Amino acid sequence: MLRGLNMAIRHFLLALPLLAACQPAPAPPTQATTQAPQASAEKLDPFVVMIGAERWGVIIDKALDGVREAPDPTSDQRMEDDMYRADGALKSSAARLIELRNAACVKGLVTGDACELRNWPAWTMEPPKTGVPIEEIERRSDWLSAEMDRFTSAGCDAGKKATGEDPFCSVE
Repeated sequence: MLRGLNMAIRHFLLALPLLAACQPAPAPPTQATTQAPQASAEKLDPFVVMIGAERWGVIIDKALDGVREAPDPTSDQRMEDDMYRADGALKSSAARLIELRNAACVKGLVTGDACELRNWPAWTMEPPKTGVPIEEIERRSDWLSAEMDRFTSAGCDAGKKATGEDPFCSVE
C-alpha cells in the first residue's frame, strides 16, 4: 500500500512540470520580489528539487517544438545565405557541445581538467546572423573542432565499443 502511494506521489510530481508549463508567466520582478528569499524552516526534499530542476529541460524541449512550428516569413531568404546557415550551425553545435561534455564527464569517458570548457567565446551566445565574413566562420569552426575533439572522440569510441560498429561516428 505504501509503495503504491509513493508511486502515485512520484507520478503526480512528474506531471507537475507539464502542468506548470501551461501556466501563464509570472509578473516581472518588482523591488519587493527581488529581495533575497527567506530561509525556509522546511527541509528540502532531494526528489522534489530534482523534479523541479528537470522540468526546465521539459519546458525548453516544448518551447523548441513551438518555435519549430511557428511560421517564419523570411526563412527562404536567410536559408539561401550560406554564411548565415554556417553561423547558425556553429552556434547550435557549440550549445550541444555543453550537453555532450556533461554526458561524457558524468559517465567518466572524459575526466579531470579535460572536462573543463575554457575560453568560451562571446559569439556562441549571439543569435545567428547574416554578414559574418567567411574567414570568421572558418576561425569559429576551427575553434569548435578543437574544443569538441576530446568529447567526440570519447563518445565515438564508447559508441564503437558498445555497438561493435567500426564507423560509429562516420559522417559522409
